[in-house]
Amino acid sequence: MSGPQVKICGVKDIDTALAAARAGADFLGFVFFRKSPRFILPEKAEEVILDLKEASFEEGFALPKLVGLFVDAGEKELSEAPTLLTHFQFHGHESPERCKELGDEFAVEIIKALPVSVADDVLKAGAFEGATDIILFDAKPPPGAGRPGGHGVSFDWTAISSYTGETPFMLAGGLSPDNVADAVASQKDHSGFLGVDVSSGVETAPGNKSADLIASFISAAKGSK
Repeated sequence: MSGPQVKICGVKDIDTALAAARAGADFLGFVFFRKSPRFILPEKAEEVILDLKEASFEEGFALPKLVGLFVDAGEKELSEAPTLLTHFQFHGHESPERCKELGDEFAVEIIKALPVSVADDVLKAGAFEGATDIILFDAKPPPGAGRPGGHGVSFDWTAISSYTGETPFMLAGGLSPDNVADAVASQKDHSGFLGVDVSSGVETAPGNKSADLIASFISAAKGSK
């Protein structure tokens, strides 16, 4: 499947991981933030990853890149992450220096999430140039929210037009099978656009992913012109 890359975030079990990988997901995200309804224990995530890797070998589908999501995590928490992760995704107050340092220390690529509501928020990505591998522009959480993402809210995608950095970026926030094609189309002329990230938009309840919604989302995203 060609088209933009797709990240399915908040994977909690092997069935979801298999459904996403078989449908053509490019990234799978595992949430190691305890306040999230999508939280998974590191040892459980490792089991899922190993089972997925075995299925990938047996069935012949491509193994997605494997992302661990953290919010202001300490060294102990990061060191407990599954060893097969390819990326760390940071949703907290991690500085560019901290991102670069941790990428080098753990030999992983870094995704830095930046909350967006207006075009000026996008400009903050400039500080992370050279310190991260992917920028994730996510919708700002609602006031009083206890976690930085997964709320199903969106932002004005045209705000991304102010981004001129060389680091590739993904869009997140309020995406679903119904609107992801529009989101992709809104960025078709932006050279830095890498793909889209979804969590709540493919769920039937917080933390409960639907294989049908995942397949529909990936098809809609990658079928966009």
